[in-house]
Amino acid sequence: MGLSRLGVAALGFVVPAVVGLYACGSNKTQFDDAGTGTTGGSGSGGELDGGDDGSNSILPGGGDGGPGGSLIGDSALPQGAMTNDAGVLIPRGSYTAPDCSGCKFPQMGAPACAAGPAIKIVYPIDGVLVPPNMNLLSVQWTPFGGYKMYEIDFTNSSTNTDVRIVTKCSAQTQDTSQPNPVASGGCEYVVTQGLYTLITSANAGGTPISISVRGSADGTCASTSANPVRMSIAQEDLLGDIYYWKSLVTSSGTGGQIWVKSFGDTTNPEVQITGTTQGNPPGKVLSATCNGCHALSRDGLRMVVYSDDADSDDEYSDVSGSLIDMKAYMTLGTTPGGGGGGLGGLGGGNRGGQPPGFSTMSPSHTLYLTSDGSNTTPTNNFALWDGNAGMTISSITFGNTNDRPTMPDWSPDGTNVVYTLPQTVASWSGGVGGNRNDDDHEYGGSIWILPYMGNQKFGTPTEFIKSAGENNYYPSYSPDGTFIVFDRAAHDGSVSAIDGCTMTPHPSCPNDSFSNPNARLMLTSSTAAMPVDLERANGSSASAPLPLSNSWPRWSPFVQSYKGGKLLWVAFSSTRDYGVRVRNHLQGMYQCYPPDSAEQPGAAHGTPFDNACQQPKLWMAAINLTEGQGGDPSFPAFFLPYQDITTHNHTPQWTQEVIAKKPPPMGCTAAPIGSKCMTTADCCNTNPNIVCTGTNVCGQVVN
Repeated sequence: MGLSRLGVAALGFVVPAVVGLYACGSNKTQFDDAGTGTTGGSGSGGELDGGDDGSNSILPGGGDGGPGGSLIGDSALPQGAMTNDAGVLIPRGSYTAPDCSGCKFPQMGAPACAAGPAIKIVYPIDGVLVPPNMNLLSVQWTPFGGYKMYEIDFTNSSTNTDVRIVTKCSAQTQDTSQPNPVASGGCEYVVTQGLYTLITSANAGGTPISISVRGSADGTCASTSANPVRMSIAQEDLLGDIYYWKSLVTSSGTGGQIWVKSFGDTTNPEVQITGTTQGNPPGKVLSATCNGCHALSRDGLRMVVYSDDADSDDEYSDVSGSLIDMKAYMTLGTTPGGGGGGLGGLGGGNRGGQPPGFSTMSPSHTLYLTSDGSNTTPTNNFALWDGNAGMTISSITFGNTNDRPTMPDWSPDGTNVVYTLPQTVASWSGGVGGNRNDDDHEYGGSIWILPYMGNQKFGTPTEFIKSAGENNYYPSYSPDGTFIVFDRAAHDGSVSAIDGCTMTPHPSCPNDSFSNPNARLMLTSSTAAMPVDLERANGSSASAPLPLSNSWPRWSPFVQSYKGGKLLWVAFSSTRDYGVRVRNHLQGMYQCYPPDSAEQPGAAHGTPFDNACQQPKLWMAAINLTEGQGGDPSFPAFFLPYQDITTHNHTPQWTQEVIAKKPPPMGCTAAPIGSKCMTTADCCNTNPNIVCTGTNVCGQVVN
């Protein structure tokens, strides 16, 4: 049996059921019998896979017992469950984890344990906003030990939410930030889709849920965490697929491939897009050992991928790009042998023939621009490419002769391209010989805007944000084009020149754009330069910044509504700690750089990474665009729950969700993308590409 997403039962508001409670590594779920309160039914309880019956649930004060352990099908409410006026199940009940069968946790009001250590929740972050369809939630706390059992409480008095989960935390959570996992000194409990949906459905768009952890040393006392966490639930599901580079660190260097995951899909695993034989369909993928940097069209139909070998180096001499048709899984246009072909059949080291650089697609993917990555004269240009043929069209030359425009992003309406113009680009002599001048290491970047006039013609660029020594880079337009998010690294005067570097205690070029530990997310209107530091998303205040390497921000594909405002989500990579699961800031750990780079110019290719290297992971944060004209409009970030926790993860890129085409509705006024729906007719849109998705919101079909 499984819990479903419970809405108005009479309308059949159902989401596929994936039920589970993971207690400190467990993967089996147990639900208790109904409580002794006035409404709890006489559930049969027991583990969902037919194990022993659970014990009764007792809520404080003889209140409502909440749902019992017996569920009636995937689309029905638990026996004896209460619903609110909208027909949504009120989240109430006590549940025991598989490691705590028969556990009886003390009621509220029990005396604190005299000798128990202080309990601290280390994840999620207080104040976070999460999507209602995230469907997984990790709760992590310290310490491991000191208590016989724990209770994780989810409460919200405004919605009568009172859900409690009892676990022993019988196995200590492992920290994967080391080459070999080590004991973390903490505990983790993962709430999976069924219970997550139960908790969040009644709280979407409402006041925050309070999360606390209590520990009992003897079954009679209970000590409560000193830092309860407030977690809010967004109103609308987050749609889209997210692509990222999963970088593998080995003894001989680093490689990696691009993977994709549909947000909220807990049934289907992530899919490898590039690599040897694990793509979809198998065998039709770029077989270079390192396919990393990539640019994705907003509709998800085209991707430019830059390929390298897995020798850990960072220089461009052995990097080249390919244009991929993501529907046919075929390269288009320029390859070493000329012409397109299956992605596994490229010559020249299985890499395409496009020069290295940063790329961006036009909204319709019919055109794309690429920067001059490796300093080919003239440097003050972008190359314009055909997004269907994969061939160059022209060179777009602008600005001063020695300029190196880079990191472009095409606006959603197609009228402008935002880009970075650096004061200088790194120059070094490589570890295998030759001089390097690659545009992934740039300094003192200003942000400029290049207008697109149509018919493959561009206008005169204008300076948008002028650098005063700080580095502004990786700009990205919001999907409605009204805002730009970008990275900023404050100017560091510890080196005499802006592109200066130091080798102690570890190699570093403190003003470099490449994996800068001091990078922070910034937000500005796209029409008036008024940068705001996204302090909550950054994980520290602007006045006391922490070195968390918040890098490469990219927007989710749709604008949503939240409490009368406009809401979007930003994904980025960061080396911040993920609770006790990934601890990047233990003593001695640091931001590492590859050999043959500005930071390590003479290091040999294939040099392994230090075991003390920090591991970047993908994070997401909500941005309230309605508040984007004033103070910080961001929420604290959350860890993207579907990524591989054992790899270095970079460059998240969103695309719209791929959904089956359905007949167009007729005879009504268009509803906005993201509106709630039960059928396609509810979307009221004469555009046949607007349909009601499987998550019950109006979405855009990808043709």
